Amino acid sequence: MKIERKFMNMDERNKLIAYKVISIMYFLTIMALQAVIMYRQFVLGQSIHDFEDFAIIFTVNSLFLITALLYFGAIPIRKISIKVILLGYAWMIVLGSLFTYAKYIIFSDQPLTMPELLDTLVIIFSISGLIVLFWVIFSILGKRRQDSELEKD
Repeated sequence: MKIERKFMNMDERNKLIAYKVISIMYFLTIMALQAVIMYRQFVLGQSIHDFEDFAIIFTVNSLFLITALLYFGAIPIRKISIKVILLGYAWMIVLGSLFTYAKYIIFSDQPLTMPELLDTLVIIFSISGLIVLFWVIFSILGKRRQDSELEKD
């Protein structure tokens, strides 16, 4: 009896190595995309409208990566408390504010005016809130999915 071998039939060890390589390459790709966006904006002086498609792909890809990790259980969620959610929201606001500060103050010659600063803060608060809400919903759905799979076994 001859055993048929599939092309690229990998054992567990080979799959883990491949997953690590894929993860590293994904991370490098995302960082390179961010570098290209910043280069085009601050070195070439292009308008955001010239590379808005890259920015959208970058943002959506990053959001879906973390969402998928939460949903499929790669990021273990035991119990979501209001304290953890609020700390996550505050952390996102701090990171968003620091990124915005670096983007407009360090890399750009023109400082933000007070109305622009307030508009930026409103955007940071609202987008951070939507992201945290999105992640909480999918982590709850992922936890339910995991619990239902455990009940089947």
